[in-house]
Amino acid sequence: MLGPVSLEIDPWPVRTERLVIRPFTPSDIEEAWTYRQLEEVTTWTGSWLASPDQWREFAADRTDLLALEHDGVLVGDIKFAVQDGWGQRGTDPAAVRRTEAELGWTIDPAHAGRGYASEAARALLGVAFDVVGVRRVVAHAFADNAPSVRIMEKLGMRREYTTREDSFHMTRGWIDGVGYAMLAREWRELAPAT
Repeated sequence: MLGPVSLEIDPWPVRTERLVIRPFTPSDIEEAWTYRQLEEVTTWTGSWLASPDQWREFAADRTDLLALEHDGVLVGDIKFAVQDGWGQRGTDPAAVRRTEAELGWTIDPAHAGRGYASEAARALLGVAFDVVGVRRVVAHAFADNAPSVRIMEKLGMRREYTTREDSFHMTRGWIDGVGYAMLAREWRELAPAT
C-alpha cells in the first residue's frame, strides 16, 4: 500500500530551503530502519517495532508517511494524514470530510538538532492549509518528549490538552500525553511572520 498521501491534488515533492519532502519508497523503508530501531527513537514513537520485518510490514501499509531528504540523504520521516473532522451523528458527512490533518515526525538522531522537523512541519502546515484546505491541523506527543513539544510550540501550535497517564509505554509504564493544534485562521495570522 506504500505510496503517496491520498489527496485530490498532488503537491509532492515539496521543497523547503534545505529539504525535499516526498512520498516514501520501498528503499526508504530499509534505510529508515537504521534509525527507527534505535532506542532513542523508539522511546518517543507510538510503535515499538522489534524487527526489520515488523517495521517493513508497518511502513508498507502507510499512505501517510513522507520521507525527509537533505542533499539526497534520508534524515527522517513525517506523518501527514488528512482525515475527517468529528461531527455529531446526523451531521452532513460532507461538512466534516477531509477537514483535519495530523502531523508527526521522526528524525534520525544522526541529523537531530538541525531544525529539520520544524522546517518540514512548517512546510506541511502550508500544504494542509493552503493546498489541501483543511480547517485544523493536530499533533500529539508523549508529554516528556521535550523536543517534539518545542517544535509544536515553535510552529505556533496551541496546546489543547494534557492527559494523565493515558498511554502505556513499553519501558516507562503509564505516562502523560499532550495534544497541540492550529486552525486555518491562526495559520493565516502567523503566515506573514513565518
